[in-house]
Amino acid sequence: MKPFQIQKILIPIDFSETSMLAIEHAAFTAQLFKADLVLLHVVERIWEQFSIIQPEIRITPPEDFKNILEKKLEELAETIRSKYGIKSTCITTDGNIFNEILTITEEHKIDLVVMGTHGISGVAEFFIGSNTFKVVTLSDCPVLSVQANTERVGYKNILLPIDDSTHSRQKVNHAIVLAKHFVSKIHIVGLADSTDESDLKKFDIKLDQIEEYIKKCGLESTRKTLNGNNQAKMTLDYSNSVNADLIVIMTDQDENITGRFMGTYAQQIVNHSKIPVMSIQPVVSNNPWIHPY
Repeated sequence: MKPFQIQKILIPIDFSETSMLAIEHAAFTAQLFKADLVLLHVVERIWEQFSIIQPEIRITPPEDFKNILEKKLEELAETIRSKYGIKSTCITTDGNIFNEILTITEEHKIDLVVMGTHGISGVAEFFIGSNTFKVVTLSDCPVLSVQANTERVGYKNILLPIDDSTHSRQKVNHAIVLAKHFVSKIHIVGLADSTDESDLKKFDIKLDQIEEYIKKCGLESTRKTLNGNNQAKMTLDYSNSVNADLIVIMTDQDENITGRFMGTYAQQIVNHSKIPVMSIQPVVSNNPWIHPY
């Protein structure tokens, strides 16, 4: 596995408040990593559906829509270039939002997707999910999700939840790379799902290794182990106690026993976190420890 690096950042833009906020986070990250930005707007094919339902009503042709949006997107890119001094390119396409995001991510060799999310709660959270979570689930590259109330830009306190899932340690690499660029402290929180003394000792050894590795990388860290059923709630509550401004998670963490109706751990964190969340797809490997260099 190649070291985690950020050279190209994709920002899906729908001109909402959250997508504008995503630009702030992406631009700040791009400055630190000397990365380029790619702005993407996906025009959903609503005219095709609407013409079937209401054929007597005429709406603006798709090409006119695209021309207007392309101009608006280019104006936004020019503002970013002037404000941040970052190379920014624009792409306007049409189709299914999350499919187009995944296609552009692959075609343009994107290293990080930064996108706004409004979050979802109740029945919709489990049965439908958001475009953001669909991208989180299917994207091969990390996805940074930002909610509307995430005003603070920059990450000084990174929360690193570690559980007993197969690939949990793979995100350590990402947290370290981010911490070095943002000059952050990493807060390790062990999410134990067993009270058995033997299991807890093995889990402590795992946390010892991670803590020592972060120390060898010249970074400051804290550590705490929590035990309970709803690991998502424990993570979000603990993020408040350490004043975290970023949570780094894997997408393959198991469902919580008490939180199953609300969706998987990752889904709950992405939909309910008030701070940005970086979600990372696991890499299939015989060795779960992926060295960053």
